Amino acid sequence: MKEIFKKAVPVLAKLEQAGFEAYFVGGSVRDTLLERDVADIDIATSAFPEEVKRVFMRTFDTGIEHGTVSVLEAGEIYEITTFRTEGTYADFRRPDEVVFIRSLEKDLERRDFTMNAIAMGLDGRFIDPFDGQKDMMNKQIRAVGEPWERFHEDALRMMRGVRFVSQLGFSLERRTYEAMQQNIALLKNIAIERIAVEFVKLMRGEAVKVALPLITNLDMLPYLPGFNNHGEAIRSLGAWNLAAIRDDETMWLAVTLAVKPDNVPSFLRAWKLPTKLIRAVAKAYDLADKQEWSDYELFATGMHTVELIEKARFVRASETDWGALKLRFESLPVQSRSEINASGDDVMKWTGKKGGPWLKELLAKLDQAVIELKVKNTQADIKGWVEHVINESA
Repeated sequence: MKEIFKKAVPVLAKLEQAGFEAYFVGGSVRDTLLERDVADIDIATSAFPEEVKRVFMRTFDTGIEHGTVSVLEAGEIYEITTFRTEGTYADFRRPDEVVFIRSLEKDLERRDFTMNAIAMGLDGRFIDPFDGQKDMMNKQIRAVGEPWERFHEDALRMMRGVRFVSQLGFSLERRTYEAMQQNIALLKNIAIERIAVEFVKLMRGEAVKVALPLITNLDMLPYLPGFNNHGEAIRSLGAWNLAAIRDDETMWLAVTLAVKPDNVPSFLRAWKLPTKLIRAVAKAYDLADKQEWSDYELFATGMHTVELIEKARFVRASETDWGALKLRFESLPVQSRSEINASGDDVMKWTGKKGGPWLKELLAKLDQAVIELKVKNTQADIKGWVEHVINESA
């Protein structure tokens, strides 16, 4: 048993000593069986929320309406969820009602795929009523029970299925695949934020090149913002060095370079991405094909953006000049405007002029002059340079 489970054993033990069943469930059990790293664990129990709260000294109602109570045990916080069944899903996203139950098998029955419907007991024994271990041995992703029902309960499960193909290198079981084809339009009911989370994980998977064609084969494109009619562009990503992607900015820049939207900020906003990421990717996109950089262009663009461009270049063509560009950037007289010893206020004071477009233009010229060593970075020298430029233009 992995150390992360051993630390949580006292939690299960307390529940069992109180007369309840308790198990490790979900992705942590799946990843253990697949000998993958386990980042966190989920615990399911036959104890109802109020009963869980009576067993432990320190508890928090983190999601009590869905049966989840967080407990503090030996300095660690664990989420414990009561076995439950769920009612109908009128919106294809959330159950209309949740009913707490005492049956582990009924609880596992509501889960998405068989590999995620396995429980592990205190003794390390696996409870696997839907043959998830067999499916994992066969490297297939199979819905629990009737796939059509699972996808009508939560349409995001179809996106999760393709994401698991990417992460695990498994294939979709035939009936599961066919049910996805028949019900893919249900994705229109899913919040873009939830779809984006799955798409990012898909793009970072070890078998992403296997998963990408499924996006078009399953006709998923109309439900991914900005992707409709760009099937070939999405497929083309499979030829890129996607394994080199280490962060979300690089991933979204790569996707944007493949799709080539008319308006990059609008394309990214449709995915409900953070404003900071949108600005970074849009700035890098405009300069992504730049081959030669002057010292001033490096300075004006900024190290972060240049690095992002070079990361994307490596993803696209497995080549980059980042090492040399970084050395050049670090050897510049200054690396940011804040290091230049004159502000816009200084220039207005020296010239007696009010702000306007002229000031922005002059400051840009000043930055370039400092970078190109045409003026020393001292207030006295800069003031003299400003006065000379103003007199020349008068």
